[in-house]
Amino acid sequence: MSNHLAIATVTAALMRYLQSVVGAAVGNAVVTAVRPDGPNSGVPATGVNIFLYQATPNAAWRNQDLPTRRPDGSLAQRPQIALDLHYLLTFYGDEALLEPQRILGSAVAALHARPVLTREEIRSAVAALPFLSGSDLADEIETVKFTPQPLTLEELSKLWSVLFQTPYVLSMAYDASVVLIAADGQPSMAQPVQRPAIHVLPSVVGLSPAAPDALPGLHLWLRGDADAEYTASGAISAWRDQSGAAHHAVQPTANRRPLLVRGVINGRPALRFDGVDDYLAIEQLTYTTAGAISGLTLFALLRTTSAQAQTIISFDRSAYWEAGLTGGVGAGRGRWSTQPQVGATHHLDSPGPLNDGLWRLVCMRFAAGATATKQLFIDGVLVATADAHPGQNLGNGAARFGFVGAASQANVFNGAVAGDFFRGELAELVLYHRALSDDERDRVEQYFVEKYG
Repeated sequence: MSNHLAIATVTAALMRYLQSVVGAAVGNAVVTAVRPDGPNSGVPATGVNIFLYQATPNAAWRNQDLPTRRPDGSLAQRPQIALDLHYLLTFYGDEALLEPQRILGSAVAALHARPVLTREEIRSAVAALPFLSGSDLADEIETVKFTPQPLTLEELSKLWSVLFQTPYVLSMAYDASVVLIAADGQPSMAQPVQRPAIHVLPSVVGLSPAAPDALPGLHLWLRGDADAEYTASGAISAWRDQSGAAHHAVQPTANRRPLLVRGVINGRPALRFDGVDDYLAIEQLTYTTAGAISGLTLFALLRTTSAQAQTIISFDRSAYWEAGLTGGVGAGRGRWSTQPQVGATHHLDSPGPLNDGLWRLVCMRFAAGATATKQLFIDGVLVATADAHPGQNLGNGAARFGFVGAASQANVFNGAVAGDFFRGELAELVLYHRALSDDERDRVEQYFVEKYG
């Protein structure tokens, strides 16, 4: 969580980012952040002006920290608010030389190529501006991402005629999400126990935990705390399979690699995917036969706050199967997509969203011939079932290779990527090529509980 300087820090960091970009496009272009009320308002003669015209609560994070106070009114945890910032970028220059359009092109190209503020840029902006001293946005776990927002002619007209009351200037809107701001108050300690009470209950012997490789049928096991190859900056080039099948997940392209982040869950590391172009291609694991899959069990320990459509692992949902999260209306719900030998793709969704910033253990199971062929578990609880593809196995016979963190349509290794990139952290991924029994699933879930808390 960041302090009250977070909003101003985002604006300042965006200014510094765009200054180097537009200056290269038009030599005398500058970046300002004033209200665009006309030529005497401080807007540049040549350049781009950044104006924050609105801030709104972020839907995915709204009320995630409630309750923040105990029944007696004392503070139990620091209240936080999650905001989306809405910016209007206006472009100025010599119209005869098409300078506003050249500057617009350079700015949108840069924000599309890298829509995330880096921690180094944020720290540089804070160091350059004394009034931002004390800003801790660079230490926030959630990075700020910029997304272009189309404005209708009516919305543009209202902005310029009502808000600014000045002639229209070439402009474009962007949203910055998410900015987490916490109050300065410190929670008080809970009161000590005054009267202890001891209750004796019958003992219940639970199932013993089972590490994934203790059960047969393990096909893929990726752990954030084991055997990852990464650069000095933490960029992952290879995430090595612990199942013994050598189904390693790799990324040969340097700027498409997820990052290793340390100590994010119970002191253990995880891989962070940027939701823009990060993914890993799975080696030596491919499907080529119709009806190749009669059973499947997947475990994924993940965290995300994104509302975009996302993929955890994919072998093409329209050819074999895919695990991900929904976007658009009802965003953030877990989605278990399967394709039978013949017929339409089936989607099984969780009833509630998972993009709440909490670590979630997702388990998806398929068992051909079972009463409920598909099951979806969240944190050990069965939340959705379906009797999909009765009498059929999975797979239409197309050749497909798999990806972690992106949708696959690849018929060769590291082939066609279909988007829907994962934006969040992934701590562990386990895949069995059979449907585990309920007891086996419980034992693997106990392994996750004991390991990650």
